[in-house]
Amino acid sequence: MVQICLPGIRRVTPLLVLVVGLVVTLTAACGDDLVSDPRRATTCAELVEAGRATAATALDLLGERTQSDVEGTDSEWSFVEFDRIVQSEAFADQADALGCTSVELIRRACTAYQGLSTQARGEAGRKFLQPYFVACD
Repeated sequence: MVQICLPGIRRVTPLLVLVVGLVVTLTAACGDDLVSDPRRATTCAELVEAGRATAATALDLLGERTQSDVEGTDSEWSFVEFDRIVQSEAFADQADALGCTSVELIRRACTAYQGLSTQARGEAGRKFLQPYFVACD
């Protein structure tokens, strides 16, 4: 039996955990089950997990924007906010510290990032996700 801390649920079967994990990100989960900060990742798999959480947040920020919305000089779009969320430097530093190769990270992302494409509501979000699915082809 696997125990997950969710309101009103004490114990669930492993199959139910798998289904719920595939359908929803368990933001209400207790403990350190999911790594969302790249600096806390202790393995390459955890770093990809943190990347998935970061990508989901970035997709929310991108919303329904088009590529020209994001690239426009007079738009309300904020690259500063996007860069703060994406944390590219923190991910690169942790990948180096853990010895993760880009090939390994991309291969893992292909599987881990499945389902995120449904969260890409606009052209900019789809373009943002495109590199993560390169290894899937």
